Amino acid sequence: MTSKKDIFLIKDFFTVAGVPGLLFLSEQIISFLTSRRRDLQDYSTIDLSASIQIAYITICFVISLYLLLFSKRNQTNLLFRSPQIYLLIFIFICFISMLWSPSIMITGYRAFEALTYLMLISLVVSRLIEHLSFQDIIEWAILWIIWDLSWSIAGSIRWEGFSYLYWPFSSARLAIPIFFFLALLLTKRKILKYVIMTFSVLSLSNKIFFGIAFGLLGFYYGNIKNKGWLLTLGLITAISFFIWGDVILENTLFYGREGIGMEYTSGRDKIWEVSWDAITKKPLFGYGFVAGETNIIYNSFTGAISTHNFILSGLIGTGIIGTIPLIFYFINAFRIATSKVFKRSKWKAAFASTIIMAVVVSLTAPGVGFRVYGSWIPVVLVITLISGIKFKAVQELNL
Repeated sequence: MTSKKDIFLIKDFFTVAGVPGLLFLSEQIISFLTSRRRDLQDYSTIDLSASIQIAYITICFVISLYLLLFSKRNQTNLLFRSPQIYLLIFIFICFISMLWSPSIMITGYRAFEALTYLMLISLVVSRLIEHLSFQDIIEWAILWIIWDLSWSIAGSIRWEGFSYLYWPFSSARLAIPIFFFLALLLTKRKILKYVIMTFSVLSLSNKIFFGIAFGLLGFYYGNIKNKGWLLTLGLITAISFFIWGDVILENTLFYGREGIGMEYTSGRDKIWEVSWDAITKKPLFGYGFVAGETNIIYNSFTGAISTHNFILSGLIGTGIIGTIPLIFYFINAFRIATSKVFKRSKWKAAFASTIIMAVVVSLTAPGVGFRVYGSWIPVVLVITLISGIKFKAVQELNL
């Protein structure tokens, strides 16, 4: 898996995926222009910013649907392949949950939004695997996360002024870590590799520390060098924990907390308790995608509207019937990442570690299972990319 060119040209970043790519890259610009800070109680208010976002989503949907149905290219391969098909089934169930949702409008729109982005991302990745080499697909992904990070920093400067640049590492903290292992093992752009790794670590986010720690297990699927790193880091970690266990936990996984344990997780343990109590009352169908979850969480915690956990979000919104395909989405993503097609290489290690990171972040932050927000786009993008690379590899092996 080597590039035919030295390195993917930055100027091609904006054009290689065609119209779907331009629409997808416009998401950050739209978010920057329409972002506003308002009370959570106004989350369902349709103002000018919301109207612009709805118009943008509608345009993306119409163009994506047209390309999927009428383009001469066969661009439905990725959308209806595993693991995307499981997310598609989940979204379909989200639409059905309008029947018992406290707000048909919110549930319907958020399901429509998720469907649109899944279609758009599938189209973008289809174009990438058609026009780029394996290495250049990775370089495009790395440039995308830097693009996302740049607009995130710009948005923070807009609200907080240039003093934000004194410590900008909280920017894109739900997106940057998803690409940590792709940057560490696969990109040829060393400067961007160090930017991504630096922002991931210095965000001082507990979920990222957890993701890196568990993500290293993916090195098991790599070559001898990767396994050597896993063994070395494992021994160092084991010895360090034996000698300085509490100190290490206090300064990494539980940095900034009052203690060590689930009760020191930024209030997530209390949110999860309330969520589970609600789930046990309506386990089969839930309360309605997004709208039901938001009502339950906001009524108990005025500073939150999400469970910060994809399984709990799935159960509250769509019950067991929706959560099953959601779980299969991640299981099959990992199965594809560790496919025999990649053999024992750093590619397999990078992909396995990336999926583990995506699961950890999705279990501890808003994203897949909830509305398109937080880690949703980066997680779905990276899973679709890995799926697309496998599809391309299989096609080339069969030529």
